[in-house]
Amino acid sequence: MKKLSILFLSLISFSLFSQFVSPGTGITYNLASLSTAAPTVVVNNGTDYQMTANVTISVGDKLLLDENTTLKIDGGVQLTIAGTYDTTATNFLITATTPATIFKGIRFEDGSFATFKNTILEYGGGIQVLTGNFLMDNCTVRYFKSGLVTGAAVNFSKGNPVVKNSTFLSNDLPAVASGANQSVALEFSNNNLSGNTKLNSNRPQINMGPSGIGITKILNNTIIGDRTLTKVGGISVSSLLGVENHVLIDGNTVTDNRYGITCAGNASSGTISNNILTNNNTENIPASGGSGISLSGSGAVGLGFKIEKNQIRGHLWGITLITTASADLGGGSLGSVGQNIFKNNGNGGQLYALFNNTPNAVSATNNCWREGELSDDTMVENVISHKVDDAALGLVNFKPYLCAAPLATNNASTLLNKIYPNPSHGTFSFVAENSGNITVSDISGKLVYSGNVAKGSNVISLKATSGVYFLVYQNENYKQSTKLIIK
Repeated sequence: MKKLSILFLSLISFSLFSQFVSPGTGITYNLASLSTAAPTVVVNNGTDYQMTANVTISVGDKLLLDENTTLKIDGGVQLTIAGTYDTTATNFLITATTPATIFKGIRFEDGSFATFKNTILEYGGGIQVLTGNFLMDNCTVRYFKSGLVTGAAVNFSKGNPVVKNSTFLSNDLPAVASGANQSVALEFSNNNLSGNTKLNSNRPQINMGPSGIGITKILNNTIIGDRTLTKVGGISVSSLLGVENHVLIDGNTVTDNRYGITCAGNASSGTISNNILTNNNTENIPASGGSGISLSGSGAVGLGFKIEKNQIRGHLWGITLITTASADLGGGSLGSVGQNIFKNNGNGGQLYALFNNTPNAVSATNNCWREGELSDDTMVENVISHKVDDAALGLVNFKPYLCAAPLATNNASTLLNKIYPNPSHGTFSFVAENSGNITVSDISGKLVYSGNVAKGSNVISLKATSGVYFLVYQNENYKQSTKLIIK
């Protein structure tokens, strides 16, 4: 028994001394000096480094990755940063020693500082970010599995982290996420995402909880789904537990996911604009998703979203407003200019550009409801579900609208005289009697220009090929149309 006790204590001692914890005395380590300090824990192989046991960089100390090299981490091993992690290398790789056995992950403690730059991270168990001091720039995160983190490849807990110019590829979990009861105002910009949430769980590639008093900014990202992963959405920024939530989702391209963008919770508000949403319908079950944009709430009427200048094509539903969600799609109190474009969003043989499944009235003016067609009121009505279809629903005000069939007028020649030169090379002056709106469509009905004009002379510039176009001028009193010729 005594020999067994000695053996047991020896194993404990070996375990304790086989990891490295920095002293917290203000030391800056790079991999070379860390290997010198703990040669059996961080092994210098000459061409790369191998981390064989857990490493903790304590408060006050710093790990500086300043060498273009590879750090291989053994299966189940974890890097913990309580101090500072910084990168000055221009080409750095963190990977598993054996890709089939992932390393446990990287953990940033509350109050730590993290700067990832020019780094490829692969075959890990996630990055747990408990601090708000986090920057990732020009990095790639790929082939991560559930390990230290079970919510995402990178999981946030607080503050204003920044992730930009990076790629997230084929991770088992969402690319980024935060908790439903936390406040994380993430800035996520100019990133490329493809085929994340490979476990096909009911989670999107971006799965953020509420922002708190800040604004979650999802800007200019490309988010491509894998159509075999039928449960995986594109972007979700939601507040399901009532925590304050504000979003700016702008300039993203979202394709081939279960849905494009969703925001849930009455504590949510913000702007959704300039996004190109295409064929986010992988599950193909209308009751389970398939919206380009879906907003939902419960209880009191939600705070409201400004929705403008989005292109929404090929979904089961274009935009869905559910229960008590509130939105301004054009001409409403939140200042939306409209100019959303819809095409081929439908299911069951019926087109649904907008489904207002709430009792709220919705302002939705100056939108192109049927791209490629010159619509009249009946055609637009056919793609909008609202009070006209069900008395319990709120009324959608969709007039005036873009992509409209030109009105027959007696004063088209008068309007023609207010355009010069005509023909032009695309730049011309338009003299408006009153402030209003101008739209220009090609002969197929495709919108090529929309904008406001002030009373008097306005200079308009079109990026259009030579041909015949329809110009429609509308103010609060009347609507006029005429031909416009581009040489």
